[in-house]
Amino acid sequence: MNNTRPGSLHAGNLAPRILTVYPHPDDESFGPAAVLAKYARRGAVIHGVFATRGEHGEPLEGLDLSPEQLAEVRERDLRDATAVIGYAGIELLGYADGALADLPDGQLAALVLAAIQRYVPDVVITFGPGGITRHPDHVAVSQATTHAVHHALRSGAPPMELYYDAVRPQRAEQFGIADLPDGHPNTWIDVSDTVAVKLDALRCHARHIKDAQQRLEQLEREPETVATLYRAWPEVSPGLRLTGLLTGDAG
Repeated sequence: MNNTRPGSLHAGNLAPRILTVYPHPDDESFGPAAVLAKYARRGAVIHGVFATRGEHGEPLEGLDLSPEQLAEVRERDLRDATAVIGYAGIELLGYADGALADLPDGQLAALVLAAIQRYVPDVVITFGPGGITRHPDHVAVSQATTHAVHHALRSGAPPMELYYDAVRPQRAEQFGIADLPDGHPNTWIDVSDTVAVKLDALRCHARHIKDAQQRLEQLEREPETVATLYRAWPEVSPGLRLTGLLTGDAG
């Protein structure tokens, strides 16, 4: 009988295979960029799946770009940002920005599952059930990715950990997600050595996108040297605080 708890087979792995799944260019930089950079520098192999090209984002004032033009520059910015972070590669699925919740049931989850089967990640990172800001695209990707991870595990995939982007309680109150995993981080990772990488990644997106510029300016004023996530699978015992990916339940 195997008494090993799910996920512990990889405990202590400092160079995991990581898959991030997000709806828009810049979600990776708003989210776990510093964590990803930390592990990339340890040899982690990181791939990303992005459902849209973000054609309906809000450009900087004075930029007169059509949705297609904005999609083109955002894709370039994304490729630059993910290179800065240390991604090995990314895929853009090309769905319409803002319409992910309207896709046929199971379509997005099937594509995420296919990516899991290709990359066989030790760690998957995506949005939580509230999508931080409750954006419908964020929520749709969270649901699809969570479904795909659990389907893969039930189908005999190697153990993997599932993490959600999460914010500290004060910001959770501001976003209205204090009652959701997104607002209750259980994983706190020291990113003091790579916080500058997150800023550099955000600068790529801030070339064209207003909220990326605003977030960059905020973090330049108030750097965050500890990144927060919520490990959704395997479940974390109440009260425990994890300090890294694939570290078991000791934090």
